[in-house]
Amino acid sequence: MTAPKLAIVDQADLEWEGGEDASLAAGKGIRWKLLISGERTETRDLATGIAEVAPGAELMRHRHEPAEIYFIISGRGEMDIENRSQPVGPGCAVYIPPDVRHALRCTGTEPLVFVFAFPRDRFDEIAYHFDH
Repeated sequence: MTAPKLAIVDQADLEWEGGEDASLAAGKGIRWKLLISGERTETRDLATGIAEVAPGAELMRHRHEPAEIYFIISGRGEMDIENRSQPVGPGCAVYIPPDVRHALRCTGTEPLVFVFAFPRDRFDEIAYHFDH
C-alpha cells in the first residue's frame, strides 16, 4: 500500500452530485460534493465532503456501519437520531454512533449546508441502509 499524500481540494472546483434525482434513495433536494476520499484522492483513514439539504427537503432516515460527524455551516434544521429530535444550526457539531438511524431535515428558508466525515479510506466503502 502506498503512503497517503497531502490533498487540498477546493469545493468550488467540484460539481454537485445528487440534487433532484428522484431515484436517489436519500431524497429529492439533497446534493453533495465528495472532497477527500480514497477513490478520488491519494488519502486514507478519512472520507469527507460537504452536503446541502434544500428548504423543506430531508435526508431520509438511514444507518451505516461507521460512525459519522456532521458540522453545520449554514441554514437551520432538525436532526433526528434514534427518534430523538433536536434543532441544529450554524456551528453545531453532531456525532452519529455506528449503526444508529438518523435523518436531517431543513426547516429554514435557506439550504442547510454541512460537512460530513467518516473514519474510512473511501466513501464508496460505506453502505447506506435507508428506511422505506
